[in-house]
Amino acid sequence: MGFLNKKVFLLFIISSFLTCSCGDKFQPKKEIRTDCFIGSEPVRKVLFVGWDGVRTDALFAAHTPCIDSLLNHSYYNWSTDRGEYTVSVPGWSTILHGVWPSKHGLTDNTFSSNNYESYTDIFTLAKQLKPNLSVATLSNWDDFLRITENENYAQRFDSDRDLKDDAVKLLNSCTPDIMVLHFDNPDAFGHDSGFSPINQEYLNAISISDAYLSEIMMTIEQRESFYNEEWLIVISTDHGGEGTGHGNQYDLPQTRFVWSILRKPGMNGPIEIPMVNSVDLLPTMLNWLNIPLQSNWNLDGVILF
Repeated sequence: MGFLNKKVFLLFIISSFLTCSCGDKFQPKKEIRTDCFIGSEPVRKVLFVGWDGVRTDALFAAHTPCIDSLLNHSYYNWSTDRGEYTVSVPGWSTILHGVWPSKHGLTDNTFSSNNYESYTDIFTLAKQLKPNLSVATLSNWDDFLRITENENYAQRFDSDRDLKDDAVKLLNSCTPDIMVLHFDNPDAFGHDSGFSPINQEYLNAISISDAYLSEIMMTIEQRESFYNEEWLIVISTDHGGEGTGHGNQYDLPQTRFVWSILRKPGMNGPIEIPMVNSVDLLPTMLNWLNIPLQSNWNLDGVILF
């Protein structure tokens, strides 16, 4: 083999190694599911909407008419403690498993130390007591779908817009009892140009998420009007950020202390909850579905209302 051919071969080997070591860990056969059957709960439903990487002060600064409208019918908190290990997998795991990292085991964006078998996710817990529930998760980030199991419908998307369109379609077709959405654009723009309330690109990404939420809420409000459904809408984030990052920033309030909005049907006026932790969201959502919390679940959160 000549010198040039050896060089090309070496570059190919290096490229292949990098591709394998940094490639997508997504498992499509396990994590993409398309069987969304009709929801079994005729009245009460839950929609959880995660906006990745949205600082509280940036949410205030962005143009968010949908959030502003929802607040008139919501419980809210602007300093929700999301705990240590300020990256996405621990953050979303804390919310969707209802326990802190000391139990779910995750301190970084790998899943190697997860303790999901002992501390299962919202779908698995709900189906223990209501096995006929229809549940769905939609995300614009591959690893988000690895945080939960037992979905009837699970899809990843190339854009938040595609995710939004599919969410509206599902609401008008199978209408899951629990639907979890993950919008990734705010976090992507924060990493690209800065997590800051004066960064207009970051604020614009938050505003676009709000516009997508508005379309989803129009569909839900129509369903509530026509079919007498009652949707609890829970909106939150996994972390804030500083500069173009957020890792190892649990000592920074703009990264660790985030926000939560819980829109409850029939509320007239906003109500501030003085103290909220991320682990409180899961038990509150299960309680809305009339699913009693089991002591053997060993959850860390409390029911907020």
